[in-house]
Amino acid sequence: FCIWRIYNYCLCKKKYDRMKIHRIIEGTYVNGPGFRLGVWVQGCIRNCPGCFNKDACEATGGFYMSVMEILELLKNQKYDGISISGGEPFNQKSELKELLKEVKKMGLGTLVFTGFTYEEICNTEAIKYCDYLIDGPFIKEIPPVCKYTGSGNQRFLKLKNGKIAEDLTLQYKGVNETEIIIQEDGSVLITGFSEI
Repeated sequence: FCIWRIYNYCLCKKKYDRMKIHRIIEGTYVNGPGFRLGVWVQGCIRNCPGCFNKDACEATGGFYMSVMEILELLKNQKYDGISISGGEPFNQKSELKELLKEVKKMGLGTLVFTGFTYEEICNTEAIKYCDYLIDGPFIKEIPPVCKYTGSGNQRFLKLKNGKIAEDLTLQYKGVNETEIIIQEDGSVLITGFSEI
Protein backbone atom coordinates (compact mmCIF):
# COMPACT_ATOMS: atom_id res chain seq x y z
CA PHE A 1 0.00 0.00 0.00
CA CYS A 2 2.74 2.51 0.94
CA ILE A 3 4.72 1.74 -2.22
CA TRP A 4 1.64 2.36 -4.37
CA ARG A 5 1.00 5.71 -2.63
CA ILE A 6 4.59 6.85 -3.15
CA TYR A 7 4.53 5.74 -6.80
CA ASN A 8 1.17 7.46 -7.35
CA TYR A 9 2.49 10.64 -5.71
CA CYS A 10 5.56 10.62 -7.97
CA LEU A 11 3.40 10.17 -11.07
CA CYS A 12 1.14 13.06 -10.06
CA LYS A 13 4.06 15.32 -9.20
CA LYS A 14 5.77 14.53 -12.51
CA LYS A 15 2.57 15.13 -14.48
CA TYR A 16 2.04 18.63 -13.06
CA ASP A 17 5.69 19.65 -12.85
CA ARG A 18 6.48 19.14 -16.54
CA MET A 19 5.19 20.90 -19.62
CA LYS A 20 5.07 19.47 -23.11
CA ILE A 21 7.09 21.94 -25.17
CA HIS A 22 7.28 22.45 -28.92
CA ARG A 23 10.06 25.04 -29.02
CA ILE A 24 11.95 27.55 -26.88
CA ILE A 25 13.31 30.81 -28.30
CA GLU A 26 15.90 32.42 -26.07
CA GLY A 27 15.29 36.00 -27.09
CA THR A 28 12.45 37.49 -29.14
CA TYR A 29 11.21 41.03 -29.70
CA VAL A 30 8.12 40.24 -31.81
CA ASN A 31 6.14 38.06 -29.40
CA GLY A 32 5.16 40.77 -26.95
CA PRO A 33 6.56 44.02 -25.58
CA GLY A 34 10.28 44.08 -24.82
CA PHE A 35 12.88 41.31 -24.91
CA ARG A 36 11.25 37.99 -24.05
CA LEU A 37 11.84 34.28 -23.62
CA GLY A 38 9.49 32.53 -26.05
CA VAL A 39 7.94 29.22 -25.01
CA TRP A 40 5.74 27.32 -27.46
CA VAL A 41 3.83 24.44 -25.91
CA GLN A 42 2.95 21.26 -27.80
CA GLY A 43 -0.67 20.30 -28.44
CA CYS A 44 -3.88 22.07 -29.45
CA ILE A 45 -7.27 20.66 -30.38
CA ARG A 46 -8.76 23.90 -31.74
CA ASN A 47 -7.64 23.22 -35.34
CA CYS A 48 -8.00 26.83 -36.56
CA PRO A 49 -7.89 26.91 -40.39
CA GLY A 50 -4.70 28.62 -41.54
CA CYS A 51 -2.93 28.21 -38.19
CA PHE A 52 0.65 29.44 -38.55
CA ASN A 53 2.04 26.81 -36.20
CA LYS A 54 0.43 23.48 -37.18
CA ASP A 55 3.45 21.45 -35.98
CA ALA A 56 2.88 22.72 -32.44
CA CYS A 57 -0.78 21.66 -32.53
CA GLU A 58 -0.22 17.94 -32.94
CA ALA A 59 -0.49 15.87 -29.76
CA THR A 60 2.60 13.89 -30.73
CA GLY A 61 6.00 15.50 -30.92
CA GLY A 62 7.63 18.00 -28.66
CA PHE A 63 9.59 17.29 -25.50
CA TYR A 64 9.09 17.69 -21.77
CA MET A 65 10.65 20.35 -19.58
CA SER A 66 10.08 20.98 -15.91
CA VAL A 67 8.93 24.39 -14.75
CA MET A 68 12.30 24.73 -12.98
CA GLU A 69 14.20 24.06 -16.22
CA ILE A 70 12.25 26.80 -17.99
CA LEU A 71 12.87 29.20 -15.09
CA GLU A 72 16.61 28.52 -15.36
CA LEU A 73 16.52 29.74 -18.97
CA LEU A 74 15.16 33.08 -17.72
CA LYS A 75 18.40 33.55 -15.78
CA ASN A 76 20.54 33.31 -18.95
CA GLN A 77 19.76 36.80 -20.23
CA LYS A 78 18.17 40.06 -19.07
CA TYR A 79 14.59 39.40 -20.15
CA ASP A 80 11.62 41.72 -19.73
CA GLY A 81 9.35 38.70 -19.50
CA ILE A 82 8.13 35.44 -20.93
CA SER A 83 5.70 34.87 -23.82
CA ILE A 84 3.90 31.53 -23.95
CA SER A 85 2.21 30.36 -27.12
CA GLY A 86 1.65 27.10 -28.86
CA GLY A 87 -0.11 24.88 -29.38
CA GLU A 88 -2.59 25.91 -26.71
CA PRO A 89 -1.10 26.89 -23.32
CA PHE A 90 -4.40 26.54 -21.47
CA ASN A 91 -4.52 22.85 -22.41
CA GLN A 92 -1.78 22.54 -19.76
CA LYS A 93 -3.40 24.93 -17.30
CA SER A 94 -1.98 23.46 -14.06
CA GLU A 95 1.57 23.58 -15.38
CA LEU A 96 0.93 26.99 -16.97
CA LYS A 97 -0.24 28.35 -13.62
CA GLU A 98 2.90 27.11 -11.86
CA LEU A 99 5.19 28.57 -14.53
CA LEU A 100 3.47 31.97 -14.60
CA LYS A 101 3.39 32.14 -10.81
CA GLU A 102 7.13 31.48 -10.55
CA VAL A 103 7.97 33.94 -13.34
CA LYS A 104 6.01 36.66 -11.50
CA LYS A 105 8.04 35.89 -8.34
CA MET A 106 11.16 36.69 -10.39
CA GLY A 107 9.72 40.15 -11.12
CA LEU A 108 9.26 39.47 -14.84
CA GLY A 109 6.24 40.09 -17.06
CA THR A 110 4.01 37.31 -18.37
CA LEU A 111 2.14 37.12 -21.67
CA VAL A 112 0.06 34.21 -22.96
CA PHE A 113 -1.30 33.70 -26.48
CA THR A 114 -4.47 31.57 -26.47
CA GLY A 115 -7.15 30.47 -28.91
CA PHE A 116 -9.71 30.75 -26.12
CA THR A 117 -11.44 34.03 -25.39
CA TYR A 118 -10.82 35.69 -22.05
CA GLU A 119 -14.42 34.94 -21.12
CA GLU A 120 -13.84 31.19 -21.66
CA ILE A 121 -10.81 31.04 -19.34
CA CYS A 122 -11.42 33.89 -16.87
CA ASN A 123 -12.08 31.46 -14.00
CA THR A 124 -8.85 29.48 -14.37
CA GLU A 125 -6.11 29.81 -11.76
CA ALA A 126 -3.49 30.50 -14.44
CA ILE A 127 -5.19 33.69 -15.61
CA LYS A 128 -4.43 35.34 -12.24
CA TYR A 129 -0.73 35.30 -13.12
CA CYS A 130 -1.03 36.74 -16.67
CA ASP A 131 0.03 40.35 -17.15
CA TYR A 132 -0.98 40.27 -20.81
CA LEU A 133 -3.28 37.99 -22.79
CA ILE A 134 -3.71 37.69 -26.56
CA ASP A 135 -7.08 35.96 -26.80
CA GLY A 136 -9.38 34.45 -29.39
CA PRO A 137 -9.18 31.87 -32.16
CA PHE A 138 -7.15 32.62 -35.27
CA ILE A 139 -9.51 33.59 -38.11
CA LYS A 140 -7.49 33.95 -41.30
CA GLU A 141 -10.18 36.00 -43.10
CA ILE A 142 -10.03 38.87 -40.56
CA PRO A 143 -6.84 40.96 -41.00
CA PRO A 144 -5.05 41.89 -37.76
CA VAL A 145 -5.17 45.42 -36.37
CA CYS A 146 -2.66 44.87 -33.55
CA LYS A 147 0.96 44.01 -34.26
CA TYR A 148 0.90 41.21 -31.68
CA THR A 149 -2.20 39.40 -32.97
CA GLY A 150 -2.65 37.01 -35.86
CA SER A 151 -6.18 38.07 -36.79
CA GLY A 152 -8.48 41.06 -36.23
CA ASN A 153 -10.85 39.31 -33.84
CA GLN A 154 -8.05 38.73 -31.33
CA ARG A 155 -7.46 41.18 -28.48
CA PHE A 156 -4.31 42.32 -26.67
CA LEU A 157 -5.45 42.60 -23.05
CA LYS A 158 -3.64 43.95 -20.02
CA LEU A 159 -4.73 42.01 -16.94
CA LYS A 160 -4.49 42.69 -13.23
CA ASN A 161 -5.19 39.83 -10.80
CA GLY A 162 -6.93 37.95 -13.60
CA LYS A 163 -9.29 40.79 -14.52
CA ILE A 164 -9.17 42.94 -17.66
CA ALA A 165 -7.51 46.23 -16.72
CA GLU A 166 -7.23 47.59 -20.27
CA ASP A 167 -7.76 46.56 -23.89
CA LEU A 168 -4.48 47.52 -25.61
CA THR A 169 -5.42 46.19 -29.06
CA LEU A 170 -5.72 49.58 -30.77
CA GLN A 171 -2.79 51.10 -28.85
CA TYR A 172 -0.46 48.62 -30.57
CA LYS A 173 -1.75 49.12 -34.10
CA GLY A 174 0.72 48.35 -36.79
CA VAL A 175 2.15 45.84 -39.15
CA ASN A 176 2.96 42.39 -37.81
CA GLU A 177 6.67 41.87 -37.36
CA THR A 178 8.75 38.80 -38.10
CA GLU A 179 12.12 37.61 -36.80
CA ILE A 180 14.33 35.30 -38.79
CA ILE A 181 16.75 33.52 -36.49
CA ILE A 182 19.68 31.45 -37.72
CA GLN A 183 20.32 28.90 -35.01
CA GLU A 184 23.67 27.42 -33.98
CA ASP A 185 23.06 24.29 -36.07
CA GLY A 186 22.43 26.44 -39.17
CA SER A 187 18.68 25.89 -39.25
CA VAL A 188 16.40 28.88 -39.80
CA LEU A 189 13.59 29.73 -37.40
CA ILE A 190 10.87 32.24 -38.32
CA THR A 191 8.81 33.72 -35.51
CA GLY A 192 6.15 36.39 -35.31
CA PHE A 193 3.33 36.62 -37.83
CA SER A 194 4.35 36.26 -41.43
CA GLU A 195 3.38 34.80 -44.75
CA ILE A 196 7.05 33.92 -45.41
